[in-house]
Amino acid sequence: MTTARELADDYWDFRKQTNHFAGLMRGDLTYIERWNDLSAGGTLAAVAQYESFAAQARALETDDLTSRVLAATVAASATTDALTYAAQAELLAPNMQMGIISWLLPGIVVQPLVTADHGARYLQKLDALELFVNQLIDRLREGVRSGRVPLARHAIDTATKLTALLDDLDSPFSQQAPPIEFTPQDAEEWTAEVAERVDRVVKPALRRLVAELTTTTVPAGRPDDRPGLLHLDGGAELYRRLVGAHTTLDVAPEHVHAVGLAQVARLEEEYLSLAGPLLGTTQIEEIYLRLRTDDSLHHHDADEIIADALRAFEKAQAAMGDWFGVLPRADCVASATEVGALAYYRTPSEDGTQPGHFFFNTSEPSMWATFQVAAIAYHEGIPGHHLQLALGMENENVHPLHRHLYLPGFGEGWGLYTERLADEMGLYEDDWERVGMLFADSLRACRLVVDTGMHALGWTRQQAIDYMVAHSPMAVYEVEQEIDRYIGAPGQATSYMMGRLEIDKIRSEAETELGQGFDVKAFHDAVLSFGTVPLPVLREIVSARLGY
Repeated sequence: MTTARELADDYWDFRKQTNHFAGLMRGDLTYIERWNDLSAGGTLAAVAQYESFAAQARALETDDLTSRVLAATVAASATTDALTYAAQAELLAPNMQMGIISWLLPGIVVQPLVTADHGARYLQKLDALELFVNQLIDRLREGVRSGRVPLARHAIDTATKLTALLDDLDSPFSQQAPPIEFTPQDAEEWTAEVAERVDRVVKPALRRLVAELTTTTVPAGRPDDRPGLLHLDGGAELYRRLVGAHTTLDVAPEHVHAVGLAQVARLEEEYLSLAGPLLGTTQIEEIYLRLRTDDSLHHHDADEIIADALRAFEKAQAAMGDWFGVLPRADCVASATEVGALAYYRTPSEDGTQPGHFFFNTSEPSMWATFQVAAIAYHEGIPGHHLQLALGMENENVHPLHRHLYLPGFGEGWGLYTERLADEMGLYEDDWERVGMLFADSLRACRLVVDTGMHALGWTRQQAIDYMVAHSPMAVYEVEQEIDRYIGAPGQATSYMMGRLEIDKIRSEAETELGQGFDVKAFHDAVLSFGTVPLPVLREIVSARLGY
């Protein structure tokens, strides 16, 4: 009989062979020359294999906690893989926020190449892009025939952005640095070969994709009043399964919607009691408007953002020993950047040579509210993703799945949990920084409402935008970007708040069971002891570790 570890080994190997975008994001160059197989046959085969792994994992019976947790992790991850892989070409690829552009840039600019073999296989990768694009075009055409199409606006936006990238004289597709081990002459020759392939293979293939999106996908695309999956055949059931997969919880979309409405209402009470006195108003609409538009509440100097972020990091690093018994060996540093998302975290290298890294984008300082930096720093860095991901990576006693997988219900649930934990830790300087904590909560609570609103209840794109503007301090442009992301990745956005609330419940249960014997350091160590896990087995892990 197959053991949980043997099944996990097989699943992890298959996943590395098929999901190359995820591998590159981890810095794994094992299959650098490959692209995901988007052909109809390749997709069906991959989905069937993922479903088989999930079924085998669910069928395993064991009395051993480690094996049960590992099997549950395989089941959760393989289920998500099957659901998302099946529709990534015709529905996700044309989405500006989550699709082909976000695949291509880290897929073509791979850092760092080291050996001559890496260099040779990178050239093979550029040659293979033509087949990848042809497969994507075939899938887009099949989507049009079957009615499985994205929003027209998303196909337009993707085609427009691709065209801009292709017309850029400083093309991002030619920016790959040569392998580190190359001599200067080898590097010069290799760089010339890359440029030749970009001109001969990459750009023509992507221009064909732009033409396909423009002439075929856009005319057949869905209008803005039908953004949700429920408008597609089988879409309502698919969305229900996606919500379960991304949260790793057995929850119906209607329940998630109700939870979101309740969380938004609670948050508005907090805004009234916390931000109201600061702004001199008792009107929630006025609070949101002022937080959104008051120029004095937004940064205008990148140096100010850097100072705020570094100060928050120093406070968190000084305090974390009082709240966590096990600390990561890897350090975490904070740096400003002018590219990428507003803020993001990069895990430390496995060999220990690179620390964890919290990046915050200062390219447009006014994007940052003066009260916003601290909560984001605590979420992305310490005590958020750095403790979670660095400790997982450093834990050699667990399977690589637990060390390298990312299940958003657990991962983003923990990040959001630590924003409130930071207040317990005394990290926020004042009530303004606590307003920043509420700001972040508003985004995640509204996600529960609008994601389910569109995909399960039939909301239009504009309804979703209007709701989020009415119930959060976010700028309209930011809200529009968020809504388009949720349309392209159904269910994923529900994982943050649902994950946080589940971790809150598990902690509350532990406090009730242990009473005066509850130790918050032991609780946090238990939550992070296995690395990435589905939320249902996290409760069992904490109970076993804390002895109740």
